[in-house]
Amino acid sequence: MTLLMRPCSWSFKGKMLAYGWRLLCLCSLLCCLNLPVYAQVILSAEQDSLAARNFAQKLAQTLPDQAIRYMPRAQLETQSSFTKDTKLILLGPKLLDWRLQLRHSAPATLIMQVSRVQAHKRLGEQQPKHLTFLWSDPPLDQQVALLKIMLPGVQDIGVLYGADSAFLLNEIEQIMRVEHLTLHTYAWPERYDARGIANLLNKTDALFGLDDAQIYNPKTIKSILLSSYARKQPLLGPTAAFIKAGSLASTYSSQNNWINTLQQLLQKPATAWPSNLYAEECEVMINQQVARSLGIQNSHPGELTRQLKQHRP
Repeated sequence: MTLLMRPCSWSFKGKMLAYGWRLLCLCSLLCCLNLPVYAQVILSAEQDSLAARNFAQKLAQTLPDQAIRYMPRAQLETQSSFTKDTKLILLGPKLLDWRLQLRHSAPATLIMQVSRVQAHKRLGEQQPKHLTFLWSDPPLDQQVALLKIMLPGVQDIGVLYGADSAFLLNEIEQIMRVEHLTLHTYAWPERYDARGIANLLNKTDALFGLDDAQIYNPKTIKSILLSSYARKQPLLGPTAAFIKAGSLASTYSSQNNWINTLQQLLQKPATAWPSNLYAEECEVMINQQVARSLGIQNSHPGELTRQLKQHRP
């Protein structure tokens, strides 16, 4: 009797097993349909490049407990909604413009590769609470400290400013005063004014660059440098991008500096993010040829970075 019943028993068990697998697959499918469509952290860049993808990959490796993915800008801009736990990391002013067009405050967003001048031009003093800016331009106090370390004998510092960067003047004047430096300013006109710059340089020992693209750009940088170096006055800054063109030096944040800063931010709830900040660490880039021509002895990037960390105004 037992032997006769075994085939039926095995047949019944097989059917139940098959039914169980189908039920499990159906439940899994339903669960997948309810999963978030997007990753927890989406990083996108203004220009889709291997460097941007590698940056996202390195950030994901640094934070393996978080779902971090790269999404091309063209794909990101087609999205109309995001899940509640999504955070955005956007690189470049064009993606900032896209983010500002979204009517809803979610998701929380970190903006990178945007300078203070670029943001102020778009927002003025009204920064949305759901945005956190990781400024791309060097901190003014670090730049002034670098100037002080490299050129300890300077006293009178010239600054060119435009309509977009005028809001920085009060801040930089306070920093210069703390460092016992005298600030001289010149309002940049719509066109290059050799006479106006010459009048400014006649009063100064060095030129301090603000990251304002209206003033410092590929069309103007050569003329500015020719004017300053004709009087043996260095230009410091405005950013490391101008070192190759002939600027003396600038602080900057490396990829590792940014990764470390993002790591700290992403481990906190978005409600604890500050409205804006710089990378905690910086490095120094120098045009050694310019330094030699000006007789500057203290021009080793690593040593200057060390001194900059120890500098206290």
